[in-house]
Parts: sequence; structure tokens; C-alpha cells
Amino acid sequence: MSQTSSIEILKRVHLLELISKKNASSLLDGHYLTEIPGKGTEFKEARKYVNGESIRLIDWNMTARLGEPYVKIFQEERERNIYIAMDVSPSMYTGWQEKTKIEHAVELAATLAYSTIKTGDRLGYVFFNDQILAESPAKTGRRQLYQMLERLVYHRDNPSLSGKTDIRSAIHSLQRRKGHRFVVFLISDFIDLDMPDDLRYLVSSHDLALMHVYEPFEYSQSKYLKFQFKDPENEQNILHTSARSIRTLVEQEDHLKELSLKYGLTWGSFPSNVSANHSLGHFFARKRRISTS
Repeated sequence: MSQTSSIEILKRVHLLELISKKNASSLLDGHYLTEIPGKGTEFKEARKYVNGESIRLIDWNMTARLGEPYVKIFQEERERNIYIAMDVSPSMYTGWQEKTKIEHAVELAATLAYSTIKTGDRLGYVFFNDQILAESPAKTGRRQLYQMLERLVYHRDNPSLSGKTDIRSAIHSLQRRKGHRFVVFLISDFIDLDMPDDLRYLVSSHDLALMHVYEPFEYSQSKYLKFQFKDPENEQNILHTSARSIRTLVEQEDHLKELSLKYGLTWGSFPSNVSANHSLGHFFARKRRISTS
């Protein structure tokens, strides 16, 4: 790799970090990521308050005694591992908005990654199509963040030319991980509605959220809109879009709702023409309402 290309990659990683930092600030200010429900509530210790955390976590006795804010640490928070599993199959590289699906997915993943490290949790990741292309166990620290950002930039800028979406590969990778309860964000366009029953094994031990990234133009219902394009994951399949030869957005989201009821997971849709921080804010607010209802 030439020095010029190395410098260019570093610039792209740094730009992605700046974007994720800006988005993460909104999430932390809204107390969204810090309030993901944990499995246990046993008090373990206290630590210094991080700007943006919920004031409900503050240990007022210790704060008054030491003269600066401290928050309570519970068993699940102290041992929380957050994994980001991202689909990098060919279908993710399509799009007609300002961002393609993969570009939007990368920004979502980077924002979650930055927020994870900022709140002191452990970050792990899995990049997959019908096989695992990159993975890492959950670790703390900025080195882990930068490693993931580099992987995100690489996969964003180097499209997959082969392979199909197979979520089983990500599920099996996560199942091999040892440790306490994970928080898993699975990012994909879910172009294949045949979701594996293996999901039940993952949700039995971990908190799973499906993040549906989509291109609104793919779901257009206009009777005046007629075009055709090749399914990037099936060379034999030419998709004709008018009114209407493939599933609608409502049908796709109804399917995700069914999965959430069947397996006890959460889900959200993330259109590529809506900002990542706006969509994530709504997603975590909805997730919090569901967990407390």
C-alpha cells in the first residue's frame, strides 16, 4: 500500500470519526444508549459521571461526599458487551439518495461504536455476507474503535462483488462468543425475508435489535414509476418496479414486527434519506418505551 493511499484512508477514518462523534453526542444527550436495559440490577460500584448520562444514575451520597458527580454502576452495565453485526453483501451497495445503503449503514454502525466506547462499554463487531469477512471480540478503548472504523471504511469503499445475505453466518459467529449477556445490533437491508430460526438461540441469551436499512426508491408505489434493475444477489432475477412486483415497505416492516413478537427482539427501520442521529434517536426512544411498558 502506498503512502498516499494510507494517508487517504486515515483521512476517511478521521472524517467518519468526526461524523460518528457528532451523532453520538445527540444520543448521549438524549440518554438513549446509556439506558439500554440490562439483565441484572445488582449494585457493584460507582464511577465518575460522563457528560450526557441520565441524572437518574447519579449516586447523590457519593457526589455530595466527593464534591463531583458520580454514577452508580450495576452488574449488567459493568459487564455489558455491545456487538455490531453489519451486512456487507452486494445488495447493500445500491441506492439513489445522497447515500447508498452501505454508506448509511456505516454511519449508523460508526455512531453506535463511538457511543459504546464513550460510555465505557466493550465493543465487538462482525462483518458478513454469506460468510464472515471480519470480526472481533468485544474490547474497550479507542484502539478498538479505530480498528472498527478502519474496517467500516474499507468495506464501504470496496464493494462486495459476490456472496449473498445470510444472517446465519453472523448468528453463528456471535453464538461462539463467550461471556455475559450481549447487546447486539444487526444491520442489514434484510432483502431475504427467509429469516433463520437460529434467531431464537441468539435472543434466548442476548438483547437483539434488527436495524433495517433501506432505500425508499426501492419501495416506491407510484403507478407512473417504471424501471428495472438486476438483483445484485441473484443474477437470474430482474426486478421490475412499477405498481408493484416486489414487496412493499409495509410488508417488509410487518415481517419484522412478526419476528419481534415471535422471538422477543426489537427492530427499527432506517431510510437512507433520513439522518442517522435522527433515526437512532427515535429508535432508542421507542426501544426504551417498549422495555418499560
